[in-house]
Amino acid sequence: MSRIGPYTVLGELGRGGMGVVVRAHDPRLGREVAIKLLLAQERPAQWERFRREATAAANLNHPNIVGVYDWGEADGTYFIVMEYVDGRSPS
Repeated sequence: MSRIGPYTVLGELGRGGMGVVVRAHDPRLGREVAIKLLLAQERPAQWERFRREATAAANLNHPNIVGVYDWGEADGTYFIVMEYVDGRSPS
């Protein structure tokens, strides 16, 4: 299994224009999380937008918005750690 910082990757959940989302285990808190990974690490402007997204999302509190737990960089990969919600997207 691969790792992102302290998080153990369990599998891929989806892909988008800016990144990949994986399901992972947080060993420090003993829970599953979703981690969004930035694909374009070589662009500082992309990382800044990604960081602002994490900061803005962390300040929101609503039942329909997942919580943001952490963000950072590990081995050149930038990431946002979010609440994992088991289920599927609506059709």
